[in-house]
Amino acid sequence: EKLYNRGIRVMSVTWNDDNSLGCGALTKNDTGLTMLGKEYIKTLNEKNIVVDVSHASQKTFYDIIDLSQNVIATHSCSKHICNHPRNLTDDQIKKIARLGGVIGICFYKGFLSENEEVSSDDIIKHIMHIIELVGIDYVGLGSDFDGMEKEFYPKDIKNVNDMKMIIEKLNKEGLNDKQIEQITGENFFRYIKH
Repeated sequence: EKLYNRGIRVMSVTWNDDNSLGCGALTKNDTGLTMLGKEYIKTLNEKNIVVDVSHASQKTFYDIIDLSQNVIATHSCSKHICNHPRNLTDDQIKKIARLGGVIGICFYKGFLSENEEVSSDDIIKHIMHIIELVGIDYVGLGSDFDGMEKEFYPKDIKNVNDMKMIIEKLNKEGLNDKQIEQITGENFFRYIKH
């Protein structure tokens, strides 16, 4: 109630670990949402607060999908490209897209690639995979610059100024200015306004 009154309109359920609401992506025993977690999602629904499924375990994710129509992944990547427990499967991406949600690609190198050397090219791979899977309307950027140390950034990404490089690379992939604007912010703006 207090957070809503302060203007909060997007909330998550867990970080990587389990808590009193549900299981995180790195759980050892995936039991999904707790009873309190289910009540929490119902309360978010009543307030029209969007549920962020980044960091949720598989079962927690599907429990959320069963209870809410307002779902996004603010900073997640594709498990198809990089097999990390924190990443989303193609089925999860499809479920978010069916609800009109957006997946913001996280720049954390461990989520982008299983290779030692990680660059902005890996960010592009995740973006292009989601576009091919569900379309341009459901992908954005969720850098996580405020949530990780610089040592975990891709080698050619130092800060927000390097977004120009991502824009140039998306252009080389054949995306036009309107499509690039969707990815760099418009998809999230559209979703939040709905």
